[in-house]
Amino acid sequence: MEVVNHVDKLYQELNFRVVLVGLEMWNQRDEIQVSSNPDTTLDNFLRWRTQRLAGRHQHDNAQLITGVEFTGTTVGLAKVSAMCSQDSGAVNQDHNLENPVGVASTMAHEMGHNLGMDHDENVQGCYCPVPREGGGCIMAASIGSKFPRMFSQCSRADLEMFVEQPRTACLANAPDPSQMVGDPVCGNQFVERGEQCDCGPPQACRNPCCNATTCQLAVGAHCAQGACCRDCRVTPAGELCRPPKDVCDLEEYCDGQRPVCPEDVFQENGTPCPGGYCYNGVCPVLAQRCQDLWGPGSQVAEETCYTYSISPGCQGRPAHGSSRVDTCGTLYCEGGRKPPERSSCTLTLRTGTCQALALEGGAAYEPVPEGTKCGEERVCWKGLCRHLHVYRSINCSAQCNNHGVCNHKGACHCHPGWAPPHCTELLPHVHTGSRSLLVGLLASVVLLVALLAGVVFYQKAWNRGSWRSSVPKTAKGLSNPLFHEGPSVPARGGAPAATTHPSQPTRPMVSRTTPKQLPRAPPVTMSNPPFTIPVYTRPPPDQLRPPSAKRLPELKPKQGAKPTFPPPVPPVKPGAGRATPGPVQVSLSPPGRWAAGRAVSLAGALPRVTVHQVCVTPTCPCRDFS
Repeated sequence: MEVVNHVDKLYQELNFRVVLVGLEMWNQRDEIQVSSNPDTTLDNFLRWRTQRLAGRHQHDNAQLITGVEFTGTTVGLAKVSAMCSQDSGAVNQDHNLENPVGVASTMAHEMGHNLGMDHDENVQGCYCPVPREGGGCIMAASIGSKFPRMFSQCSRADLEMFVEQPRTACLANAPDPSQMVGDPVCGNQFVERGEQCDCGPPQACRNPCCNATTCQLAVGAHCAQGACCRDCRVTPAGELCRPPKDVCDLEEYCDGQRPVCPEDVFQENGTPCPGGYCYNGVCPVLAQRCQDLWGPGSQVAEETCYTYSISPGCQGRPAHGSSRVDTCGTLYCEGGRKPPERSSCTLTLRTGTCQALALEGGAAYEPVPEGTKCGEERVCWKGLCRHLHVYRSINCSAQCNNHGVCNHKGACHCHPGWAPPHCTELLPHVHTGSRSLLVGLLASVVLLVALLAGVVFYQKAWNRGSWRSSVPKTAKGLSNPLFHEGPSVPARGGAPAATTHPSQPTRPMVSRTTPKQLPRAPPVTMSNPPFTIPVYTRPPPDQLRPPSAKRLPELKPKQGAKPTFPPPVPPVKPGAGRATPGPVQVSLSPPGRWAAGRAVSLAGALPRVTVHQVCVTPTCPCRDFS
């Protein structure tokens, strides 16, 4: 657990929490081919995560730790801006057997790439307040005699930009403390088994309702935390605890029984909203979807585009006859800028262009979102334009007896003071200052602890790739001496002639760790546009740059740090000038041959990352953190 605890400690500076939600030991056989080629191992691991792990355990990010020595100076590899996507993960070599902080530093660096961070040296004007001899910053392309313990201002700025993107929803959900791996720890700000509250370590706790030493409620307190807990008492029923986010959301009110706000529910599916109809809490509109995917300046393509369909190979042809408009098929946009990590196909018509964005894997194109309006009282449902009756919620609110409305689950959302399930009975001690109260009994979904999975709290993201190395390579990625940089078809008849222009995504960036500076490898072109890979290397001459003016906003919840240790010597491969171990005392298990994988997930508010450990068959002895 030392590795996860140290990564958690590093990310708390950014108001993120790293939490281990799954642990898997491959001590019988490897589930994937663990190769000395880091690219091969990363591809195999991410494929295994998508095909095997994702369906078993919910998580945001997966990390593999192995005792197999990667070729050259690479000790870690990850894809840039991949958090919340199927490529959210990394592979790490356990390069310092004497100190777990070595592999923890690598994991923190690779996770940084998953969160959109670039190498500090690649950002003009980047400033790190810690000199190289003092450890430098975590996203530096090279490492010195000490392990880094903080992020630079440009890493904060990269993260801020990343979480503002629309694809980071996975970071908004908090991990279930009951699913965390390991024994409960009083003082980590997670209310775990046997605890009534947890306000952090005693010296940092400012909650008078909680005994920080025992993690039990203080004498006379009825609650210690939650939106419906005030002055150590549960607030009266009917008090607003979660206002509506938009027209498709419903406000929630305290029920007078629990200190937490009731489950977040939304307007009934099919409720009119600007430009469409509510569906599971959102108002899907084509124009907004195009801007989410292609950025500012993008708009919905002309209607003629929707008479065409395209194959994965970017071949255009009339969809269903020469003039039929397929409003619920492929989403066509015009203008804006393509996300660098995605491939696309452009149809050129006499009257304009039709841009389609490929899904991950390139087997299909981004579809029109489910629930999008396709006509009066009609919505897209499973690829077809159907009547609102498909929501099966006609006149659902009639069962609420004029004291509530139906939510998206088909249950009554009662007004303040009225009790579920049909809002026919008054609740006692209702707070009169509120207008309506959500009192439905809603089933809570228990998150399954992800094997090799983790959870971090934050907010939004895009998708790139990066790897970590210690010597220059010609592979796809960015070099870092202890982190290395790696390296049109005419449409068929019927409708106006269309020319297709496939566009490929850039290659994900990777960073590697090594004792010398590695040159950046040229961008690699895949079946989609190529992008560069960052690498972690040993430091070139010291060079500090002015601080960035942009600061990362602080996240709400924050978890107390679990026990960790002082920074050890930097990770170095055998024969590459291993530094003398620091004063940290580490409990090691008997030497054995294995490789470990950890999964991590991020979540909003105070982000939390969960780590999963996997043991596989390596070629050198590794340490078992338990």
